[in-house]
Amino acid sequence: MGRKKPGKPRRERAAGGYTLQQLQPPGYDQWIVPAPDRAKRIDAGGMSAGAVDTARRIERLLPLYGPKLPVQALWLDVAVDSGALQVRHTDGAISLLPVAELAGMLSGPDGGPAAPAELRASVHELHAAGAVLVEPDEDDGCVLRPVVGKPERPGDPWLFGGDMAAGLVPKACIPVDPASMDAEEFAALAYLRAHLAEGTAGTAEEYATFNGVGTVERARELFAAVDHLLDVRGCPACPSGHLCTRDVDAQPAG
Repeated sequence: MGRKKPGKPRRERAAGGYTLQQLQPPGYDQWIVPAPDRAKRIDAGGMSAGAVDTARRIERLLPLYGPKLPVQALWLDVAVDSGALQVRHTDGAISLLPVAELAGMLSGPDGGPAAPAELRASVHELHAAGAVLVEPDEDDGCVLRPVVGKPERPGDPWLFGGDMAAGLVPKACIPVDPASMDAEEFAALAYLRAHLAEGTAGTAEEYATFNGVGTVERARELFAAVDHLLDVRGCPACPSGHLCTRDVDAQPAG
């Protein structure tokens, strides 16, 4: 039982089927496996305030990451509380991305800026999906490092903006300042370019199911409005319209 049958090729798992832990991000060597009775321990008392805070963060983050939580997820959660995220650029420079500014780039269910809980979940979803990795800084904080190429299977390399191979990976940054576009059009452009980076094509039928879109006809109208920007190259390397590290005052690369 469980033995491989002679002559039968091994079935490859789809890239999306691997967990973050299985893809072995560089530096991710500490994974938290919560105890089954963790809730009882918190309720029983006797824990320091810091330990209780950490335990509650773990409990909140587990649904986003699965049964094993990278310690980097805790660093990221604390960074969101600080009000600004450090982001590493392709040249190695680090800049601050205010959480309030990021909230304005993300739309909530009502079409307005994302609420704090939605923003926190979106940042962690990007991390759990491998769109960004988290590394420590020199001051007990952390830095977000955008991923240009996520491994398709365990053992494949992670590609970042400074890697030579990264030039071959499709880009998915947004080549315009979000403030210069209608929020609905910006969201549609982000959706289409995210699919482009994955080598797939977004559809009006799928996009119509997103909050605030409503109908296939409306989705097609939004797609038509941003069609001229779909293939424009933006920053040299950026995996997501949600966490673009591009200087919005700079001209798109040709």
